[in-house]
Amino acid sequence: MSGRNAKPLAALAAPRTPAGPGEALSAPWDALSAGRCVAYAWDLTSDEMTWSPNIDAVFGADAAHRLAKGRDFLKACGIETRAAAYHAFQPLAGPAQAAGIPYEALCRLRLTDSAAEMRAIDQGRWFAGADGQPARAIGTVHLMPAALGPDSGLSVDALTGIATRRHLLDAVTAIRRTDDPSWALFLVGLDDLGRINERFGFEAADQLIVSLAGHLRSRLKAPDLLVRFSGNKFAILVTAVEPAMVSSFGEALIEEIRGTPLSTGAGTIPISVTIGAICAPQASLEPDQIVSRLQEAHERAKQRGRGRFFLDDRSSHDEGRRRINLRMADEIVHALDENRVHVALQPVVHAASRALAFSEALARIPAEPGHHPYGGQRLVAAAERLGLMGGLDRAVLQKVAAAMRSDPTLTLSVNVSVSSIADEAWMRLFHRDVDETIGRRLIIELTESVTVDDLPAARQFISMVRKRGVRIAIDDFGAGATSFRNLRKLDVDIVKIDGSFVLHMIKSADDRAFVQALLALAHQLGIQTVAEWVQNETSAAMLLDWGCDYFQGALSGLAQPLREAPPHTGGY
Repeated sequence: MSGRNAKPLAALAAPRTPAGPGEALSAPWDALSAGRCVAYAWDLTSDEMTWSPNIDAVFGADAAHRLAKGRDFLKACGIETRAAAYHAFQPLAGPAQAAGIPYEALCRLRLTDSAAEMRAIDQGRWFAGADGQPARAIGTVHLMPAALGPDSGLSVDALTGIATRRHLLDAVTAIRRTDDPSWALFLVGLDDLGRINERFGFEAADQLIVSLAGHLRSRLKAPDLLVRFSGNKFAILVTAVEPAMVSSFGEALIEEIRGTPLSTGAGTIPISVTIGAICAPQASLEPDQIVSRLQEAHERAKQRGRGRFFLDDRSSHDEGRRRINLRMADEIVHALDENRVHVALQPVVHAASRALAFSEALARIPAEPGHHPYGGQRLVAAAERLGLMGGLDRAVLQKVAAAMRSDPTLTLSVNVSVSSIADEAWMRLFHRDVDETIGRRLIIELTESVTVDDLPAARQFISMVRKRGVRIAIDDFGAGATSFRNLRKLDVDIVKIDGSFVLHMIKSADDRAFVQALLALAHQLGIQTVAEWVQNETSAAMLLDWGCDYFQGALSGLAQPLREAPPHTGGY
């Protein structure tokens, strides 16, 4: 390297005394070259870039000359102007940050039109001058492996450059041998990856995953381990952490990521993560059992909603319950695979005439030899606890759509869980099986937890299904925290009052007042109402007098099996 780009990057190197003339910084740059990494200092005022002496060795001959200006570097990354760069160089309204403003993104470098494309991670910080204008940036560009096949011998994730999942079991095995109780595992999942792909494209989603990996890496100390667990999940093994601090670490990480929008080629995108964690277990568990419990903890966190944390702190006597859960999960999965999930219909009747208005479709798994029969709340609770609601929702929708296609007199409602409102497989099935003819006779019931945990996602989901004429109901209203303001934002058609209030309102003045107020407010907003768990004529008379539109419960009839029609034959 010659000229101005040949000078040492003093700003990037730790101060030290050279051994003699010409020794300079060859050893550190040799180490960087071995890791396919180069460093740079970027004068944002003059646009000149100073690269580490190993740039030609890593990028190829004459790279220093080709990337002498910042605009040349951006062009090589496919970026036309600095304003469009992921670095987010923008004048600061407030005082300059002494620590600089971090950036990290996945780049696709092409130095010439005929050169092969190189995938790299650009990571660094930029600093503003006294006037708040971007003044300089210091960073590194790390080339990623071109491909990682099963026989490559490499154990580095091709996208993020961090360890792959295979390292996790090895690390857990090693730390278990030390009998050190001061460690914990975290499983960090990027929320709403499907919607990010849809809104910003797969390239931006990849860049977010790379940026998230860099952010997590920056939080860890040397003995800790970060691995890419799956597509949108990262596992972290944290050492020297007391059990009492595990929750604080997880909650703080969620808040920090929520408050730190990440940069991509499509701009800066705010994200959230959901985290499950497990402390060093006291029981003697195999590494794969520990990782299994870590996954269960993450599923429990997801059930609480996006951006939530859950710590698995079970002691050894809880292992029996875990084994039961695993057996239940296995039985439900087999029932889904073998098409043994059936549907029963419970009538919902007009309050005044008792004529059938529509029926709610309820999932059932019939008893098989050696298996448990599942139905109603027991099935839903088990599926939610074990992270299987997505498959159950799809199975019910497929059967309901087939029955409605076969019988044009049917008007049915189906439940959609929090895991399904962002489930691309559910939406593909919906678009395939539900046309406008069926949609006008279909009601989708969302629980309060769906709307409370992610109102924007619920609104987007409702907007999509309404295009087929579907009506929207909020189920179990009153048991959660949905406000009537949110009902107006969601533009729901029907509110189903939680049955626990209806069941006890004859004896409870508080429940009577609550139900009466809900009915009055719903009527004021033009929303129809269903009272669940209506058991007797006394309750029915009170509800009718207060203006309730529909009844559901033992008084109107229990659920009866649906006569199933052949399913639609298209794939999804």
